[in-house]
Amino acid sequence: MRDVARATVHHNGAIEDLYVQLEADPVRGLDDKDAEARLAKHGTNELPSAPPPSALKRIIAQFANPIVLTLLGAAVIATINGASTKSSESFLARFGDAIAIGLIVVLNAVLGFYQERRAEQALDALKKMQTPNARVRRGDVVKVVPARGVVPGDILEIEAGDAVPADARLLQTINLATQEAALTGESLPIAKDARAELPDDAPIGDRTTMLFTGTSIVRGKGRALVVATGKDTELGKLSTMLSAAGEQKTPLEERLDHFGKRILVACIAISAVMFGWGMYRGDTTWQELLLAAVSLAVAAIPEGLPAITTITLALGMQRMAKKGAIVRKLAAVETLGAATVICTDKTGTLTQNEMTVREIYAGAASYSVTGTGYDPVGEIVDLDGKAVDCSERPALTELLATITLANTASLDVKEGCWRVVGDPTEGALLTLSAKGGLPKESVAPSHQVLKEIPFDSDRKRMTVVTLDEAGKEIAHTKGSADVLIPLCVHQLTRDGLDTLDDAKREAILAEAERMSQQSLRVLAVARRELSVSSADARPSDPPPSSDARPSAEHIEQRFTFLGLVGMIDPPRKGVKEAVAACADAQVRAVMITGDHKLTAVAIAKELGLWDEGSIALTGSELDKLSDEALTRRVDHVRVFARVTAEQKLRIVKAFKARGHVVAMTGDGVNDAPALKEAHIGIAMGKDGTDVAREAADMVLADDNFATIVDAVREGRAIWRNIQKFIFFLLSSNAGLLVTVFVASVMPGMKELRPLMILWINLVTNGLPALALGVDPPDPTQMTEPPRKATSGLLGAREYLGIGAVGILMGGLAIACYMWPWDVDAGDLPSYARAVAFSLLALSPLFHAFNCRSATASMFSMRPMFPLPIILAVIVSAGIHLVAIVFPSLREVFQTFALGTYEWVILLALSASIIPMIELLKGLQRLGIVGKDLGPMSRRASER
Repeated sequence: MRDVARATVHHNGAIEDLYVQLEADPVRGLDDKDAEARLAKHGTNELPSAPPPSALKRIIAQFANPIVLTLLGAAVIATINGASTKSSESFLARFGDAIAIGLIVVLNAVLGFYQERRAEQALDALKKMQTPNARVRRGDVVKVVPARGVVPGDILEIEAGDAVPADARLLQTINLATQEAALTGESLPIAKDARAELPDDAPIGDRTTMLFTGTSIVRGKGRALVVATGKDTELGKLSTMLSAAGEQKTPLEERLDHFGKRILVACIAISAVMFGWGMYRGDTTWQELLLAAVSLAVAAIPEGLPAITTITLALGMQRMAKKGAIVRKLAAVETLGAATVICTDKTGTLTQNEMTVREIYAGAASYSVTGTGYDPVGEIVDLDGKAVDCSERPALTELLATITLANTASLDVKEGCWRVVGDPTEGALLTLSAKGGLPKESVAPSHQVLKEIPFDSDRKRMTVVTLDEAGKEIAHTKGSADVLIPLCVHQLTRDGLDTLDDAKREAILAEAERMSQQSLRVLAVARRELSVSSADARPSDPPPSSDARPSAEHIEQRFTFLGLVGMIDPPRKGVKEAVAACADAQVRAVMITGDHKLTAVAIAKELGLWDEGSIALTGSELDKLSDEALTRRVDHVRVFARVTAEQKLRIVKAFKARGHVVAMTGDGVNDAPALKEAHIGIAMGKDGTDVAREAADMVLADDNFATIVDAVREGRAIWRNIQKFIFFLLSSNAGLLVTVFVASVMPGMKELRPLMILWINLVTNGLPALALGVDPPDPTQMTEPPRKATSGLLGAREYLGIGAVGILMGGLAIACYMWPWDVDAGDLPSYARAVAFSLLALSPLFHAFNCRSATASMFSMRPMFPLPIILAVIVSAGIHLVAIVFPSLREVFQTFALGTYEWVILLALSASIIPMIELLKGLQRLGIVGKDLGPMSRRASER
């Protein structure tokens, strides 16, 4: 067989050439042996997908963090130092520092691995098998085979309800239409015609001679020749684009990496200077100098930061999951809080992807229809908003009966969810009839279908001829208003039949145009009585021979006009409020869709996406713009219509080039490349495709766009809380750093041991930091602009605040060193160090209350004493007491039993951090000192 991969254009040209190229038999199809050979050559009909990373790779990835790597380096040095220490000391005394550092690194890795694995398992549960089987002609027999076994050259037999298993060129079509929203974004069914003549460069959405993997048949029947499978399909090409997009780091990951590198450089520099200075003086052994250098490095590094950040993000992950948002990557939890642009697909994301009739014009009167989707709950109401009784309005009753009979779809309900089997437009008409009290079950049994004239693109209408209980043959027709209305000679009103003249036809067409301007898809409905059979005729009687029936041209004339119906794919419930909330948060929502421009703009206006000065661009207009021109204009565009997957990528890249943090939502296959390119991709889990879910960072399990607002709120709260506990940890570490540095250079002072510093950083400071990570969100945060993508974790003023707190805490610790404690002179240096150790462990517990706000007094916060922080302080203080009270641990930590006098001094000095910081905040509010000294300031650098 020739290599079909070279043939990239299959939608036009002679069918016979494809038979030759693919060595296919249109009558018999392939035999089993040939099919097996082709399967071996081309591979299974499955999309190529990279194997998931192994558990080992996932665990190793948790260590790829500068802070974690710095800790690993400190652990190695501590191990070397312990190995060189006198063997007379206990194992725990020699290697306690290394063990403690190692435990925190392992804990961080385990937490990160566990949470990300849980997210993957949740996504696995969402996956559904797509196109599991296909009907193919093999050896002149139609067989049902697994879709993965379909090969190029197979002849497919397809009908309504089938999922398309491969890309195929149509050979025969009978009223065939496909739903291609997942691939092209077009919400309406696409009519297919095997005989259509198309240009070589026809876009995918206009290739009416083709079927594509990932789409489905909504009506009709057909036969098709498979031309591409697996990676060679249009869907497979999108998968290749996904792999080319590469992984995108979230803003938080970038900031933490940058922050960690700065800490790494600072630690190495300070430790090297101290080690070099000690070696130059020559009064200390290298082992002691190495221990001092490690102590200084450990004091500077916020060891708890990786673990606390991981736990905070994991808790946020769990809160989001409860609200219907499954986050695949921990750092992505925070990213939405930084988003400045949300690029959202229209079909199935902003809208329901369920056509719904909104307006009716019948009997020269207009009506509105309540309810959305295919659920037949709703009413037909007049212009005054009053429900109407259709039985009292003949034109309305006949209209509902006709749209029910000229209809090949059906409605189905499963687990309380209504779905259409067949054409979505016809499903919307059946729902309308049910709302008007004429469900299909009550109309169809009294009519026998005699003839069906399918819709085609030339006639733009569909007709069904039925025989009613009175023996009347009636033609029921629906179609395009501009084509059907000229064929009408009467209209049905409350007073009976009224003759239509040109003026009345123009009035009806004007009404259709008015509805169209609201982006409603307008269908005209008409009927015609063809003849009256004998009085004894009944629906159960066999119909006359179809050969004796009049032609379509003879039937479709001299109609009685019944009315107009206007339908639209309506917005999802809660989306308008969600868009408004995004606007309040100064997050721009931009619609990107494969639908038509007018329809997209109308939906945008209805949802509040459209502002004064907004513009809309189509895909063809987009192609005329260079990347630079698009980047200049992109901030003013609120709607992109009729765009392809490649163009969606360009749009996301253009927003990123403008410095935006981009979130992309979508549910279709065509959304997947842009989902992966965006800073955070958000896929639909319920109706979305597996390809989109695999490309996304977050999946909305309930497919509710409004859930994004909750995610934005959660993301902003997490960011602020991360800033709070980073400020808390760094300011507490600054006190440690000052203490270690002064003790190292001052004679007669013993510097803190690495184990003491780790104890403070991890045990006593860890829980308060974690409590700050779950601090209740500020209710005003959703009225503020997003922070800038270039803003750091902390600003210059925050670092000044950290320095100020460090000097205060360090000064208090040095005071403990110099306090005239009543102990033996030989024990004084160790005793003073033990007291300073306790002060540096307890003072952060008071300082945690200061860190809840940069400017507001802790006494004005509500609640003033939040339960998580209270519990964290109590538990941390209790744990620290263990190291002081139990004699066995005193040996490990080199502490002493403290008396009442020492505890009074300790608590007084530790608590003094609160009035000191309150004084600084008060001076700041008065403008006496620099503003915004602290985390979470409303400053320009965050905006």
